[in-house]
Amino acid sequence: MKEYILHGEMFFHEPLLPLKVLHRDPEIPFSLHSHDFYELVLVVGGEGMHLLDDDRVPIGEGHAFLIRPGRRHGYAEIRDLALYNVLIGERALALHLHELKEIAGFSELFLQPDNEVPHVKLNNYQLSDAVAMVTAIRLESERQEHAYGAGALAYAKLLQLIVLLCRAYSAHKASTVIPGQRLRQVIAYMEEHLDRALSLKELADHAAMSTSTLNRQFKLSTGWSPVDFHIHRRIAYAAKLLLTTDLSMERISEQTGFSDANYFARQFRTHMQMSPREYKQLWTTGRG
Repeated sequence: MKEYILHGEMFFHEPLLPLKVLHRDPEIPFSLHSHDFYELVLVVGGEGMHLLDDDRVPIGEGHAFLIRPGRRHGYAEIRDLALYNVLIGERALALHLHELKEIAGFSELFLQPDNEVPHVKLNNYQLSDAVAMVTAIRLESERQEHAYGAGALAYAKLLQLIVLLCRAYSAHKASTVIPGQRLRQVIAYMEEHLDRALSLKELADHAAMSTSTLNRQFKLSTGWSPVDFHIHRRIAYAAKLLLTTDLSMERISEQTGFSDANYFARQFRTHMQMSPREYKQLWTTGRG
C-alpha cells in the first residue's frame, strides 16, 4: 500500500496549543499512513480492522488507542465505523508529561515502543464520559483564537480524558471495573429508569445494601456517587435524544425525569460543559 504522511500544519492553527478534534462518521477505508503528531482515536460505533503494518486488529464501539508520531496505521473492512480523532501536537502532550507518567496505566498506553499500540476497551459508561470530554475539547479548541481561556479549558479536558483512559486500562487489567453482582444490578436498574430521578435509598433497597455501603462501593468502582452517576446517564440519554429526534427541550427534559426545562439545561451544562442547544448545533453542523 502507498503510504501518506499527514503534517500538523494541515490541522493546527493555534501554535500555543496544537489540538484538534475530527468526527469521522462514517470513516472510510484509509490506507497505511503516518503523521508528525499524536492521534488519540475513540471508536463510537460500527466495526472494522485497524491496520498496523502487517498486523490487523479488530476494533469496534468503545475501543480507544493512541497512535504515536511516525507510526504507520490505517483502516480496512469497515462497517459503519464512526470515530473521533483527537489530534495532539507533541508540544501539547509534553506540557505535563512528568506528572502524567505518575498515573497508573499511562506508560502502558502512551509510552510504549513505536511498534506497540495498546488498545483499551471502554464500557458504556466510560464511553459516554469520554464522548462528553471530546465534545468539550472540540468546542474549546475551536474557540482558541477568540475566546479567552478556551485553550486552557480544552487542555484541561484533554488531561481528564487521558486520566479516564488510564483508569479504564488499569481497571481492566485488575478486573475490577464493576465488582459484585449487586452493583451491576443497580446500574441495570438505573438504565431501566432514565425517565425519572432515583434516590439513594431506592437504589440501596434494590441492591439489598445499606445506603452508606452502596455509596462507598459504587464510588470505589466508578468514581461517582450512585445519584450523580444516574443523573449523568440521564444527561447522556438526553444528549442522544437531542441528536436523534426533533423533540423540544421541554419534552426531552420530561422524558429524562427533570422537573423543568431550566433545571434540565443547568444539569446538562454541568455535565457536558455546554448548553443543550450548543451541543446539538456542534454535532449537527459542520461535521468533518
